[in-house]
Amino acid sequence: MRLLLIQHDDADAEFLEAALRGQEISNLELTRVADIAGAITALSASEFDVMLLDLEVPDASGLDAIDAVKGINDETAIVVLSSQDDESLAASILSSGAQDYLVKWEGQGRTILRSIRHSIERKRAELRLSYLAQYDALTGIPNRQFFNDQLRRATANARRDSRSLALLLLDLDEFKIINDTLGHDAGDLLLKGVAERLQDSLRSGDVVSRIGGDEFAILLEGIHEPREVEAVALGLLESLSKPYQILNRQVDATASLGISLFPNDHTDVKILMKHADIAMYRAKEQGGNTHCFFHTRMQAELLSYHELARDIRLAMERQEFHIAFQPKVNVHTKQLQGLEALARWTSPTRGEVSPTEFINVAEDSGLIIPLGSWVLDEVCRTIKVWRDNGLSVVPVSVNVSARQFQQPVFHRRVGEILDKHSIPPSLIELELTEGLVMSDVDSAQAELAQLKEMGFRISIDDFGTGYSCLNYLRKFPIDVLKIDKSFVADIEASADGQFIIEAIISLARSLRLETVAEGVETHGQLAFLIDHGCHVVQGFLLGRPMSRDAVEPLLVAIRQGDTDSTAVVRALSGAA
Repeated sequence: MRLLLIQHDDADAEFLEAALRGQEISNLELTRVADIAGAITALSASEFDVMLLDLEVPDASGLDAIDAVKGINDETAIVVLSSQDDESLAASILSSGAQDYLVKWEGQGRTILRSIRHSIERKRAELRLSYLAQYDALTGIPNRQFFNDQLRRATANARRDSRSLALLLLDLDEFKIINDTLGHDAGDLLLKGVAERLQDSLRSGDVVSRIGGDEFAILLEGIHEPREVEAVALGLLESLSKPYQILNRQVDATASLGISLFPNDHTDVKILMKHADIAMYRAKEQGGNTHCFFHTRMQAELLSYHELARDIRLAMERQEFHIAFQPKVNVHTKQLQGLEALARWTSPTRGEVSPTEFINVAEDSGLIIPLGSWVLDEVCRTIKVWRDNGLSVVPVSVNVSARQFQQPVFHRRVGEILDKHSIPPSLIELELTEGLVMSDVDSAQAELAQLKEMGFRISIDDFGTGYSCLNYLRKFPIDVLKIDKSFVADIEASADGQFIIEAIISLARSLRLETVAEGVETHGQLAFLIDHGCHVVQGFLLGRPMSRDAVEPLLVAIRQGDTDSTAVVRALSGAA
């Protein structure tokens, strides 16, 4: 135990030293100084476990003496010695940061030693609590509370000195997928690795903290122009994008970074944080692994986003959504082969809202999960009505979003909806995008196998615009490739578009997969697809999305075998 005794009176000092040495403390190292000046010198040169501080030293008194020694070392326990047995004084002393208060000449060495030991333990506990209150337990870097305090301090100083500073908010891209795929232990190790790289990439005076989950905040002071901030941002993103070695495997991770500047973007700390968050969200919208500076235009766009998300939620409660069905036609048999279910929204205030406007917002906000469940439920309800009315029902395809598919045991949720309406899975085709199934190949393969075993048809939507990986076409239980409408639109204007479609059809044929071309709008497009062996098409030329009531005559025609009476076949006949 290293003890610093700050005592001017020789008699008092001799009494304390004798009382402590009488306790036969084998590891006691006692250093005595006569005043605060001597204490400051000793504390600057060495570390001590505890200070015994007499309040009656010649160069300071009372709380001033405590503040003086605390200013040199705030990690050493303080036991105050006083000649006054005063409860109010004792309370103020303890409130000022001392760990205990003793009246001189009262108590023997055992009492003094117990006070010293308890004070040391109390100080360690205080330091631990202070650490936990200001630092992140996982990564060891400052937490949100510490960062907010530093940001308030820095903005106050910058305002006083007419200087600038930068606030950076950083969020890992697809961290949830990494966490869910590799486990929480791997996720924790990744967060530690990110924290280490951030610290290594910044200047010693910069502040970096973990403010929650996979989100980090960085404070840069002494900034003169945005180019300096951009250079730091690019360096951080480059450092973070290098592979991590976690649990004996390589993990790739990137981040999105938003930047707001003081005082350019705002002088209020909360609004400055909000602006950086808006910029970070925009960086994510751009695909991640990039940075974005805040602009006032972003705030208006974010407000519009939240208003639209709110209206989508209300629209679901008010039953403003409905289903439209677009025909899929087999050009070889000239018959209706299937339908695609499409969510449509008629708002009393917004009017007809385009799916391109509300689907992305529903996906980002998580509302796509209840909306997608409603679409499937409504499709099954409609199929049941058609079957009960004796109509010949064709399979209906339903789009599945990434948020839906990534739900735990997605196949069970889908199965429960079908069971509710007594609909066989063979009447439902699930459409997924390439990016969705490739984001986590192992999980997607297992989930698709479950769906296929239940009897669902699986379709890859927008084929050719994503990974187009032959490996997943071989591994995954896929039934249909849908040729993206962007390639169909290029048929009559681009030889490259024609070549891509020929390649997709040839690939599908070799893998015994069906091809469906979407977005067919001209007779020339239709003729090319027929000539090259794509026998199932959909698009405005064959039929626009229509209501349930408009679909029923087509189903009646199938039951009666009257294919020539359908609008779909008349369009095909005109194209021949």
